[in-house]
Amino acid sequence: MSIFEQHPAPLVDIRDLRVSFNGVPVVHGVDLQLRAGQCLALVGESGSGKSVTARTLVGLTGAGAQVQAQRLAFAGQDLRRLGEADWQRLRGGRIGFVMQDALGSLDPLRRVGAEVEEPLLLHTPLSAEQRRLRVLELLRQVGVPEPEVRARQYPWQLSGGLRQRALIASAIACQPRLLIADEPTTALDATVQAQILDLLEHLRARDNSLLMVSHDLAVVARLADWVAVMRHGVVVEQGSVEQILQDPQDPYTQRLLNAARAVHFQRPAVPALALVEDTVEEQPVVLEARGLHKAFVGPDGQPREVLNDVSLQLRAGQTLGVVGESGSGKSTLGRILLGLERPEQGSVHLAGQDWLALSCAQQRQARQGIQVVFQDPLASFDPRYTVLRVLTEALAQAGVPRGL
Repeated sequence: MSIFEQHPAPLVDIRDLRVSFNGVPVVHGVDLQLRAGQCLALVGESGSGKSVTARTLVGLTGAGAQVQAQRLAFAGQDLRRLGEADWQRLRGGRIGFVMQDALGSLDPLRRVGAEVEEPLLLHTPLSAEQRRLRVLELLRQVGVPEPEVRARQYPWQLSGGLRQRALIASAIACQPRLLIADEPTTALDATVQAQILDLLEHLRARDNSLLMVSHDLAVVARLADWVAVMRHGVVVEQGSVEQILQDPQDPYTQRLLNAARAVHFQRPAVPALALVEDTVEEQPVVLEARGLHKAFVGPDGQPREVLNDVSLQLRAGQTLGVVGESGSGKSTLGRILLGLERPEQGSVHLAGQDWLALSCAQQRQARQGIQVVFQDPLASFDPRYTVLRVLTEALAQAGVPRGL
């Protein structure tokens, strides 16, 4: 007998859920249950059907989706029979949803404060002043510094981590009975991640339930009571968090855990590392920054220094890691090194050339030797382009002839 069968009346009850897109099945016969005060974690590799399953519970499965289930219920309400007006009353009020893509989930034309306030406006009788104070309280809860300033900024003016925190603040604004969190800590630094996990634990303590989609098994181990492992749209194994993480039965679950352990615990041998360092010291400097200063003007009209006398050096064959909390200036530094931002002071040399002194044409030519993976992949691609067109354009810019 499972932990779910020992107690009646699950808050979420899913039986034989099947989802397909334009006739192509992606979720096959999923059975899940979640009770008040519990946390259920969906784990599995990308494309396993985790996010589709989660989105189905809030009526956001997507265009062209066909959803079938023997039972699909929340708090005894049959979700299969809801119209759009019913979903709008449910979403944000009784069910909060933290989507994986923070930038795509926030309206770029609305200030952050308005985004966080929207559920309060739709689902509570609070006055305008009460909503304003609640928004600031929520932003503080999720670790947003200077909430009064950040509330007046637009999502695109925030770092990825700050956008993620704003999205979480909006999702928990009405203290929903069920919070669905799709990779809720993926863009957060360690300090803020710990704060968010504490907050999620506090929410559960009030008999609110959490359905979490995550690849981070450390987060799963801390928050989850029950774990369901998905692969190719099927739940291959589910059980208590202790059983799944300590004694998995399915071969896929075993491989998933072994891969996670390899990532977290494997370390290079010290002699080999020393040899590599000695070799790298003899290599030429390919990128060097000296004394970089950069400030941005906030919505209150006051300049805020993002970089203060930052210098670095990168040699051929070397990997340099830049770490720090969200909003500490890491991405701004990267954009300056790419020539996408100009510092107020300082210099950047690429292969011995003064990168900032090059003309636009010279920078375009030099940029072929620099490639970047941006933080937000969805916003980095033109949504009107197919994947083939995106890759073909990149190859053409690099001078690769078509057909090769």
